[in-house]
Amino acid sequence: MLTKQGDSLQYLLDYKEGKIQQGLKIDCVLDDYLRFKPKQLNIILGHDNVGKTYWVFWYFLVLALKHGLKFCIWSGENQKGQILRDLIQMYSGEPFKNLTTNQIHSYSAYLEQFFYFVDNSKLYKPLELLEIFSKSKCDVGLIDPFTGLDREMTYEGNYTFMNKAREFVNKTGMTIYINTHPNTESGRSANLYTDGDFKGHLKPPLKDHIEGGKAFLNRCDDMFVIHRLIKHETMKYNTMIGVEKVKDMETGGKHTGINDQILCNFNSGLGFEVYGINPLKEMRTPKPNNFKF
Repeated sequence: MLTKQGDSLQYLLDYKEGKIQQGLKIDCVLDDYLRFKPKQLNIILGHDNVGKTYWVFWYFLVLALKHGLKFCIWSGENQKGQILRDLIQMYSGEPFKNLTTNQIHSYSAYLEQFFYFVDNSKLYKPLELLEIFSKSKCDVGLIDPFTGLDREMTYEGNYTFMNKAREFVNKTGMTIYINTHPNTESGRSANLYTDGDFKGHLKPPLKDHIEGGKAFLNRCDDMFVIHRLIKHETMKYNTMIGVEKVKDMETGGKHTGINDQILCNFNSGLGFEVYGINPLKEMRTPKPNNFKF
C-alpha cells in the first residue's frame, strides 16, 4: 500500500520550526544521552552479573512515576516478587526489611498499577510474547533476556525476529526493550583493561560483541551498554552506562564518548544517584497510605 502524497508535510513544517517533540527525560545527566521515545525497538547489552536488570527497573520506575508509563515485563531469570521487592525499596527510599507490613501492601498495590508481569513458568516463542505485549495495552515491553526465549538460534532467525519486532512497534506504538548478552570473545583477556586504576578488570562489551550478530544492531533504534567492575573495591558500586546508538538525535539523545560512560551510583539500593542526583527523590511524596486494589 502506498502512502498518501503530502502526509509528511506537517512533520517537515514542524522540523523547520523546531517543534519536533523530544523524548522523555528523567531529570539528570542521563537525559543528554538517553531519552524514552514511543514506537522504538531498543537493545540493552551487558555482561552477566553486572546488574543490567536492576538498573533497567530503576530507569523504568522513574519513567513510570514521572510520566505515567505502563510496562509489561517478561523476565525469564527473575521472579515477580524479587522485582517488586527492589522496586518498593527504590521507591520508598528505605531498606525493604525496615518497612511495615502495611507499607509493603500499600507500595506493592501502588506500583502494580504501572508494572504488569508475564508468567515466566512457560517458555515463550518471540511472537507469542509480542502478542501478550499487545494485549496488555502497556506503553513498554521488556524481553529479559532474549536468549531465554524459545527461538531459532541462527543469524537468519534473529533477523526474522527483529523484523517482526520492528513491524510490531510500528503498528502498536509500543516501545520494546530487549536485554542481550555479549559473545564469548568479549569476556576473554583481550578485553581487559591493561593499565590505570582499572588494570585487570573486564571492559564493557563493544556493540559488535552482541551475541547473535549484527541483526540486532542493524534493526534497532537505540542501543546502550550496561557495565560494572564487579571486583573493583570502589567502582563495584557504580553502574556504567554507554550509549552506542541513537537513531534519531533530533528527538534527543547522543552517543557517549570512548571510555566516558555515565556513572550511576548504587546508593545502597535506594535508587541510583547520577552524579549526586536521585531522580526518585522528589517523587516519593506523597507516599501511598494504605492503598489497596
